[in-house]
Amino acid sequence: MTQPGLTQISPELVDLLRQSPDETRHRLVERACLLAVQRTKVADPKVTEALDAIRSRSFGIEDLRSRIDDLTQELDEAAWDIQERVDTGDANRDEYRRAFGKARAVAAVGFALDDSLTASFDSLYEAYYAIDNRDDFLRAVAN
Repeated sequence: MTQPGLTQISPELVDLLRQSPDETRHRLVERACLLAVQRTKVADPKVTEALDAIRSRSFGIEDLRSRIDDLTQELDEAAWDIQERVDTGDANRDEYRRAFGKARAVAAVGFALDDSLTASFDSLYEAYYAIDNRDDFLRAVAN
């Protein structure tokens, strides 16, 4: 999604990210990822490892990104399965929202494992949809 999607959420945040030093940008992304994981109650050792890597700015840990991407895909597929069940009346919308939020939270963490500005935009965009509350999201990324 990169910058255009995040611009729709908060053009000010996009400007802040573009103008901030890397350390500030990393802190904002880390806070958003932590809130997204907490809010969605994702509990997986791979996510814990990834959050530790983000916190310590240890980018490029071998195969961690691919393990997080695999988990994101697994969670996305679970959310789509629930969506299909919602469509047939066999599940409720809240189940889908919870599953969707978990997938978005893990995707945010995955993008945060990359050091680039583009990945920061992607991570924050995903975190926004995991957090599912604009005010809470903006407070998390307040500089």
